[in-house]
Amino acid sequence: MAEQQGQSAQLSRIVEAELRQPVSDAVVAVAQEIRRRHGEAVLGCLFYGSCLRDGQDDGRVLDFYTLVDSYRAFHRGRVMAFLNKLIPPNVYYLEMPFEGRTLRAKYAVVSMAALFRDSSPAALVPTIWARMAQPCALPYAHDEWVRDAVRDALVQAVRTTAGQTLPLLPARFSASDLWTRAFRESYRTEFRAERVGRSEVLHGAAVERYANLTEAALAGEAWPVEVEGDRESIDERRTALFEHAVDPGRRRLAERRWYWRRQAGRCLHVLRLIKNAHTFTDGLDYVLWKIETHSGIRTEPTAWQRRHPLLAAPGLAWRLYRKGAFR
Repeated sequence: MAEQQGQSAQLSRIVEAELRQPVSDAVVAVAQEIRRRHGEAVLGCLFYGSCLRDGQDDGRVLDFYTLVDSYRAFHRGRVMAFLNKLIPPNVYYLEMPFEGRTLRAKYAVVSMAALFRDSSPAALVPTIWARMAQPCALPYAHDEWVRDAVRDALVQAVRTTAGQTLPLLPARFSASDLWTRAFRESYRTEFRAERVGRSEVLHGAAVERYANLTEAALAGEAWPVEVEGDRESIDERRTALFEHAVDPGRRRLAERRWYWRRQAGRCLHVLRLIKNAHTFTDGLDYVLWKIETHSGIRTEPTAWQRRHPLLAAPGLAWRLYRKGAFR
């Protein structure tokens, strides 16, 4: 028990340090702009994604989760609040001038209650827990209660991602095996426009971090996981092998769960794309640009499709699928 508590404390320290990591002035400026637009409804701005991993924000789209207590207070309208709750999250796009250049960002709106629920194994799809298991920074938190709550949700997301992936792994596995499989499976629950090898890129961007996380993330699993050898140095943690008892019944159950996550997740992903294409200016062009940057597949919408993105989205999605934009 004491060892498990120590592992939990270690996991919390890692996530806490990541949330408090310094970010660029551009990231802070975007967080402030989101707060300016939506006022006290914003409890926190969580920064994540490729710009955080690479430390680059020039000419790219910054990714945020905007954390709220009430969808109604944030949207100030029943329809958008209802859609945010029914098919979460609503996603918005902003552009703003900053030090002689234009900053671009998109921000997904998630309630604190949804963050906790969807970072747990009870979530229907891994949209939240698979993303929140990756490094995140918190450039704005309303107060320390919000900061602590976000930390606890992200710790839960790390545990959920590791625990839901563990039954799919062979009896002996490495940290790399665990996290690349986790990200690969989560991508398969969406019509991703990601290139092959994306899960390896995510792991490769923070090898040391995932090596440090693995044992702590798996501590307390109902099926014990043992680690081979000493782990005094980071090199030893990177190459450490873990062992667990492969239970055929548990593996079959996990495979069925992931199968149904794929079915539900892809349906929700399409609905989300259709909805989000309508929630910000030039949304359809943004979605098509995003798909092109990841897949290399380009398609030009007509003037009618730009005027009616909700009606046009299913046909465009099918055309892109036929071209191979989605895997």
